[in-house]
Amino acid sequence: MSVNEPISIEVRELTKQLIQQYIMNQYPWGLITRPLTPISQAVLLITYIITIAMLILSLLQIIVLTKYGIKSLGYLREMKSAVDQRNKALTSRLPFVTILIPIKGESTLTIERSLQNIARLSYPKDLFEVIYISDDPEYYVNSIINILNNLSHRLGINVKVIHRTDNSGYKGGALNYGLRYAKGDVIAIFDVDTITPSNYLLSAVNKLMMGYDAVTAVWRGYYTIDNAFSRLMKFMYDVYNEVFIRGRFLSNGFPAISGNNIVIWRKVLNAVNGFCRCTGEDLDLSIKLRAMGYRVGLIDEYVACEVPSTYPSLKRQFSRWLFNGIWNMKHNLRLLLTSGEVTTWEKIDGILWMLQFPSISFAALSMLITLVLSIIGVLIPPAPILFLELLNAIIVLSLFVVLLVLGKHVGYSIPNSVIQMTRSALLMIVMSFPMLVYSLESLVTDEWEWKSTPKGPTNPRYTSLRDLIHELSLIPIIIITIVILILNNQIITIPYIISIIAILAYGLRFVIAYAR
Repeated sequence: MSVNEPISIEVRELTKQLIQQYIMNQYPWGLITRPLTPISQAVLLITYIITIAMLILSLLQIIVLTKYGIKSLGYLREMKSAVDQRNKALTSRLPFVTILIPIKGESTLTIERSLQNIARLSYPKDLFEVIYISDDPEYYVNSIINILNNLSHRLGINVKVIHRTDNSGYKGGALNYGLRYAKGDVIAIFDVDTITPSNYLLSAVNKLMMGYDAVTAVWRGYYTIDNAFSRLMKFMYDVYNEVFIRGRFLSNGFPAISGNNIVIWRKVLNAVNGFCRCTGEDLDLSIKLRAMGYRVGLIDEYVACEVPSTYPSLKRQFSRWLFNGIWNMKHNLRLLLTSGEVTTWEKIDGILWMLQFPSISFAALSMLITLVLSIIGVLIPPAPILFLELLNAIIVLSLFVVLLVLGKHVGYSIPNSVIQMTRSALLMIVMSFPMLVYSLESLVTDEWEWKSTPKGPTNPRYTSLRDLIHELSLIPIIIITIVILILNNQIITIPYIISIIAILAYGLRFVIAYAR
């Protein structure tokens, strides 16, 4: 027997004993490298409470999304082999429809393109009108009127352009203003970049006449500026919305209406007092419709919306959606939870829907927590937290597989899907830092600077790296953390920090390349 063998046996026994004690949760603070002070214990207690809440919510969201993905996948497989029966039950008497499109700062090319798309609808042209509600300066509105008057005459469509001098109330205020001039018994809401298939309006009206009160459709992406970022965005819109929208409807979850395509009976819209004068008018409408017992449906059509082509424009879009979710949490959560018309699952799922964009900040929160634990000297967190982390990782892997298969059905190869999903994960990690800041801001204010997502190939790109101030601010925090660890001889926890640096570096490399 060698001299080192007894030592090796002793180390194995001690390791085995340590693992057993850890599993039995005999280390309530986790495995630490130095004694804890009372202040350290207080900080750890708060940190662990936040971590457990975050991991439980994250786990619930991932499980639900996996379920929705499987449901959507089953639908796509059935539709691929089924005979198309859409619009077979259309009635002979169709209602008059008013299409409302709010615009502000849009190029005339984008506006013309939207009207040309509407002209391709198979709905009878004498049974619908189009109203553009513009918040632009009067001189620009006049130029839009001149262009659309000529174009509408050639296309044979009834078009109005309304100038709104009072620009308050965000998009909801503009839509309510347009309703004053609408003649239709049915109201359709489109964004100016929304591209609909020719059957869209017939399918939507058919669904309404079958007993639904409002309908929407799954939306996919298209781009007018071709770069790696816009292609990634198209992948995310095409694949992820099959989960977020279709899977949710098929699973009888919260039926969130998409603001880029809504078709609703006017009498129903009047019953809920129109649109809220807020940025999250679509989510507000969804909650009020269900709270009053109205039926919201999904039609078997796809619409397409232009994707952001730069990271700053995506961040502004996501920050707006994040604010919408938190605004509705503050103002409509009670209505959702107390309504007897909304099922228990819809209530739970409605909360998850409102928290989906604030939840992006979990990645940033996790990194900040890792920095705190490293400074305190935590090598491995307590067993319950480690168990939740492992469980999250396992379910994420399941969701990853479901998304791969969904991507294949949507038209993406497996290798391409793997690349794009990896990029999207890195993108969300980088974006998690501004999302954390915006989440905190949204909790204390109801006012948000509205900036529409740039559309069309002629829009100028952002040139300032000031748009990345939140993302880059983590660098000095990491440097300070490393200095503290070195000064306190806690070299053993530095690998955690290095892993954070590696992830951020790769994500920022992709983001900064398209920040300009």
